[in-house]
Parts: sequence; structure tokens; C-alpha cells
Amino acid sequence: MSTMRNAKLGAIALAIGLLGVAAMPWSVAADTQKAETGAPAETLRPEIQRPLVEAQALAEAKNYKDAIAKIAETDKVDSKTPYEIFAVERTRGEYYLKVDDKVNAAKSFEAVSAANYLKPADQVNLDLVIARIYFQASNYPATISWVQRYLKEGGGDPNSKDILNKAYFLNKEYAEAYKGFSAAVSETIAAGRAPDEQSLQIILNCTSLLNDTEGALRAVEQLNSYYPSTKNWVYLVGQVHSKAGFSERLYLDILRLKFELALMNTAADYVDMADTATRFGFPAEAKKVLDQGFASGVLDKGADARKNAALLDAANKRAADDLKTMQQGEASAAKSKDGTGLVNLGFAYATTGQFDKGASLIEEGISKGGLSRLEEAKLHLGIVYYWSGKKDKAIAQLRTVEGRDGTADLARYWIMQINHPIAK
Repeated sequence: MSTMRNAKLGAIALAIGLLGVAAMPWSVAADTQKAETGAPAETLRPEIQRPLVEAQALAEAKNYKDAIAKIAETDKVDSKTPYEIFAVERTRGEYYLKVDDKVNAAKSFEAVSAANYLKPADQVNLDLVIARIYFQASNYPATISWVQRYLKEGGGDPNSKDILNKAYFLNKEYAEAYKGFSAAVSETIAAGRAPDEQSLQIILNCTSLLNDTEGALRAVEQLNSYYPSTKNWVYLVGQVHSKAGFSERLYLDILRLKFELALMNTAADYVDMADTATRFGFPAEAKKVLDQGFASGVLDKGADARKNAALLDAANKRAADDLKTMQQGEASAAKSKDGTGLVNLGFAYATTGQFDKGASLIEEGISKGGLSRLEEAKLHLGIVYYWSGKKDKAIAQLRTVEGRDGTADLARYWIMQINHPIAK
């Protein structure tokens, strides 16, 4: 899947964007501070409290760099107590954030965490704050470690797993990223919501980077199910046609899907489908295709314009003649031992725009039984329901289609288009 292998990590990192980090308010105005765990109040030595108070005054004037320099005076004090470390690093970490020094901010907050002076719930939340800071600093191994710690300690922020999964991807741990994003997407779908496009794109990139061809196909299908694109549709239709076991008998159905998706861009595309429809006994469908080719301005230009006009004239004549003989064919098909004739005739009627009559005959043919191509008949019945505007009925019918010759794949792709039609 060469077209899907161009994963651009830098672009994806930009798309992910920066994750917000909560500020951690702190005051050192009093001579003593009480540990947030409820422990007895502890005293800051003057040589530590004085620089902190002066730093706070500088910070209030938004002079954060000088505030950080002032706090650095406390580094000369030996043998700080755990409480003093907590007070110094919590204040210093906040000021580092103010000057966008994420690396040093994270180090300060790690020291706050190690001091273990926060209430248990706040201590857990600090883990996620540190993880967010490391993510912003592009330190993905540290991000992964701190989110894992946060989750292990019972953290429940729903965004934490998203940060973890993105860190896995940006750290090139594609198997873990694939597992995490796939689980998140499954949960979203199970909850009745549409997954976001970025997550589906990352899943696709993971499968490509892991050289998982089958996984990449599933990922493109999932992405295209919610966010269809011409590029993805071209890939998917091509995969059906080239898949092992595909029956060339379904080639016209491939072209029908391409026609529905507006993937026909050249005169050769239109002429090929018209010729194929004629050979399969659907002249009205050939006429419809050629009409569209001329309406789009593709067939009436170039050296073959006159030849294409002759094809359309012939298609008009064949379609008119075929319509005259359909009623006779209906009587003959009704007398047949199996339902094949009724199914074929019903689809022919549908190509002329007589959808209800066509669907009725196909239904009768399937009920009569004896079909050697039952799954194909079920596929065509679903398509006719869709053509007639009965989308829910079409989807229900198409979901019954089985078969490894391409019928099940085509049915699934028709459902995909019905649920999320691509803009033509």
C-alpha cells in the first residue's frame, strides 16, 4: 500500500497540538506553611522563605526570570527538609511554566511529587500535569511513564489515555499506539459516537509503518466509513478488484460502484462501462452511463467524439428495443424452474428506472430459489432498494450478503457509501 506509507510524523505532531497544563498556585507570605496532607505545620528557614517571598513579589510584576533567579538562591542552602523542597520546587515549577521552560518545570514538579506533601488526589493529578509538560517538551518516554503512573494510581481523566496513545505514536512505538487508538475508537463507536478523523488517520499510519497490509486495508475502510475521500475510495475499489478469489463476473458491479462514487473521469471509463453493461444484457444502463459521459463533457470532445455519439445512438436503440421485450421475458421467467430469470429481469427493469417493479421481481426470484448466484442476487436487490430511495431497507438487505468472490466486499462498500456519501 505504497500510497498509504507516507506517514509524516512532524505534521501529525503539529496536528496534535499542545495540551494545556494547569497552573499550581502557591503562596509563601506566611512564616509557616501547613503540609497539604494535613500534617502539622512546618517552618521554612529564613534563608529559604526570604528568597521565596521576594520571588513572589517579582512574579506578581510578571518578572518571572528574575523570580527564578531569586529562587535559585535557595539552592545554596544545604540539607533542605522535604517540606522546604516541596515549597521551593512548587513555586519554581510554576514560574518556569510562565517562561515556557518546560524541561525545568517538569524537573521541579517531579521534585514536588517526590516530596509527597500533596493530598492523595492532588498527588495523582500532579502525575498528569507532569505528563502534559513532558508531552509539550516532546519528551515522549517521560510522558508515557508519567501517564502510566497516573493511571496505575487511579487517575480517571479521559484525556490521559489520549495523551498516552499520542506519546506512543510520536515515540515510534507503533504497536502500542495502534492498540491504544483502536481501543479508544471502539469505545467511541460502541457509545454511538463517530470517532475523530485524526485518531483513524493515526491508526492507518500505524498499520502502514508496521507493514500490516491487512490492517491497513481495515484502517482505510474504517477511516472511509466516517470521512470518505476520493483517494481512499480509489484504493478500496482497486483492492476489491485485485483481491484473490474475486470473480470477474462482478466486474460490472465494480464499475457500478465507481459510477455511483463519481470515480469515472475519462472517456475510456464511460465507454468501458457502457460496453460491459451491454454485454451483460443491460442496454438501459449503458445508455445511462453514456448520457452521463456526454453531460459531464467527457465524451463529446477529442478524436473519438463522433464515435462516442454513434455509441450513444446505438445504446438508445438497444434500450428501446429491450424495453419492448421485457414483458414477454417476464412471462418466460415466471415459468422457469428457478428464479434466475426473474432476478436478471428485475435488475434490468431497475436500470430503466422502474425500481419497485425491479425489486419485486428480484424478491420473487430469490424466493423461488435454485439460484447459482444467490449472493449476487441479494447484492443487486440491495442496490435496487438504494436506487429507489429506501436506504434503511437497502442497508438491511446488503448486510445479509456473504461470499468470498467479492460480493460481500461490494455490499459492505455500498453500505459505506449509503451511510456517508462522498461529495460528488
